[in-house]
Amino acid sequence: MKNAQLPTRALLLMAALALGGCASLNEATMRSLATPVPALAVVGDRVLTGEALLYTDRRATLQLSSGGEPALNCMGAVRYTASTGGTVQLSCSDGTQARMNFLALTETSGHGSGRTSTQSVSFTYGLDPAPARAWLTAPAGKRLVVSGSSLRVE
Repeated sequence: MKNAQLPTRALLLMAALALGGCASLNEATMRSLATPVPALAVVGDRVLTGEALLYTDRRATLQLSSGGEPALNCMGAVRYTASTGGTVQLSCSDGTQARMNFLALTETSGHGSGRTSTQSVSFTYGLDPAPARAWLTAPAGKRLVVSGSSLRVE
């Protein structure tokens, strides 16, 4: 009886490994089909730049960072909840957490905004700095200025 269970267990183990390999292959395929687009954000009084990866299954990831000291890095998970919009959960290296709504402007661009308990947060994806400025929220008493291919707070 014990010997009869050995082939069954081996088959179950091989099936589990094969399915795990399929999951890894699926994730690699999704990454290779993802569309990278520029992303900008204003978190408090800092401008962050980075990239959004748009996946074919209507989700995306944001990776943003600031150039100043201390550096601020943020990552976001984008999820469509409707045909033209959804939610973003943003987490930053300084502990800032923001849940924001976004609106897609095209298949590869959009904008969103929200607030933490202490500051406003806004972001765009798929837009260059000049058009993105219209959708980003400047800190109180300041303005966003396009300088070449970058954006800064003045």
